[in-house]
Amino acid sequence: MGSIKVCVFCVVLSVLVTGCSLFQEKRLPTTPFVHDEFEVSGRIAAKLGKEGSSARIKWSHRADIDAVDVYAPTGSIIAVILVSPRAGAVLETKDQVYEAPSVEELTQRVLGWSLPLNGLKYWARGRVNPEVVVDHLAARDSQQRLTYLEQDGWKITFEQYAEGSMLPRVMRLEFEDLKIRFVLDKWKRLDL
Repeated sequence: MGSIKVCVFCVVLSVLVTGCSLFQEKRLPTTPFVHDEFEVSGRIAAKLGKEGSSARIKWSHRADIDAVDVYAPTGSIIAVILVSPRAGAVLETKDQVYEAPSVEELTQRVLGWSLPLNGLKYWARGRVNPEVVVDHLAARDSQQRLTYLEQDGWKITFEQYAEGSMLPRVMRLEFEDLKIRFVLDKWKRLDL
């Protein structure tokens, strides 16, 4: 009789172990875009007080250089922003070239508002910038993706993620009276 109980116990135990392996916790989908070098195309709208503007962008981020092409609604290129740690930031339009030590300083001087590219290289991938203290990490969704973050004076709301991805699709950034909305349409890895 004792050996029957041991057999039944072993069968029940093996069923439980097998059943547990069938109901393992779902892992977050990995994305091929967690790497440091990427290209993203999308749209940007900025509003400072009552003034607003919008454009299409194509941003290539590599370890040694960032290149942001800015397009008018008609599709023509209106500016190119180049940023490198050694050379600082350059903004070229059809008529002029502007230079500054940082992209934030350059865009503040030329556009009247600061583009936080140093933070964006992380935020655009749904990450916290590890180089700056987090002011306030408010929330993550059920898949542990950021939904809201305060960092470096910016309030970042991750409004929508790309389907089945850890990459944000729509983000809203706010700094004092400045509001910037990004819609990130197309991603491409550059570090393959």
